[in-house]
Amino acid sequence: MMRSIARRGALISALWLFAGTTQAAIVNAQAHRAQDGALALSWTETNGAAVDVFMGQDPQAPLDQMTLVSKADADGRHSLTPASAAARQYFILQAADGTRYRLAERLVPLDGAMNFRDVGGYETTDGRFVRWGKIYRSAALSGLTPQDLEKIRKLDIRYVYDLRSVDERRSEPTRWPDTGATMASLDYDMDISAFMAAFADGPSAEKVRAAMTSFYPAVVDSHKGQFRAVFAELLEGDDGAILYHCSAGKDRTGVQTALILSALGVPRETVIEDFLLSNQHHRMSGDSGPMAGMPPEVLEVLGGVERPYLEAFFAEIDRRYGGVEGYLAAELEVDAADIQRLRALYTE
Repeated sequence: MMRSIARRGALISALWLFAGTTQAAIVNAQAHRAQDGALALSWTETNGAAVDVFMGQDPQAPLDQMTLVSKADADGRHSLTPASAAARQYFILQAADGTRYRLAERLVPLDGAMNFRDVGGYETTDGRFVRWGKIYRSAALSGLTPQDLEKIRKLDIRYVYDLRSVDERRSEPTRWPDTGATMASLDYDMDISAFMAAFADGPSAEKVRAAMTSFYPAVVDSHKGQFRAVFAELLEGDDGAILYHCSAGKDRTGVQTALILSALGVPRETVIEDFLLSNQHHRMSGDSGPMAGMPPEVLEVLGGVERPYLEAFFAEIDRRYGGVEGYLAAELEVDAADIQRLRALYTE
């Protein structure tokens, strides 16, 4: 079974393999994008042994179809020039004993969209790993540049689900390359009453934070139709990848991702850590538009996510359904057999 390496925030948990009495491990593996566009890989081999680094553009490519870019690399670092890193790359780190680990950059850097991330790489409770290059998440896609469209074309995304309301979709229509992908959504009006109340007598970080915390349990009911549709498409298991998104790619999209990763067997703490990565990849400007003149501390809350938000969502489904699997079965039409199919399709 091919193993992947999951980036969890800034740190990567250790992946251990025991071979007889020899303990081999690659830990703290990361892929960092520098400001100049270069891509830097780093890792630690706990025995101090050298690692071979292979690279390719197919997330599921076997080793013999990838290019050896660094042989017997003993310093735990490898860098790609901006030109080499312009296309999305996937890596296999091969330890001296033949153990292999997949690694990729979690963020897909785009000029016209924020928070576009690959959901792959996370370890599950049974020692498997979520496949890279199969499930993507993002913020709004209305500002994609021609270069972004070309980059997205190469991701082989066959299905795009828009979690936004009718008004959001109308005000910022999605741009998408002509790839034949299915574009899906569900018409609804967004209930923003809690946020309007938070702004009634002047916004404050505390009031906005309270509104956000109350929003998350509400999506258990308000967005179950959208969540159900994404799971139904995942269960189709067709070739190619799927993408879902909302406006900021952090709240509704964050909950959708939490449900998917939980269904695949990723531990809850890892799911929360992935949720919090939006704080690194989404920003909100107060220079113009409806946020113009907003106090910085309010913008910070509106533009980010906090652990209690997702915990409030989980608490609601734990209370009402006994956990994620209960919610999936009762509301999203995903039963135990479907969960096994999802894990067969999207973990390795």
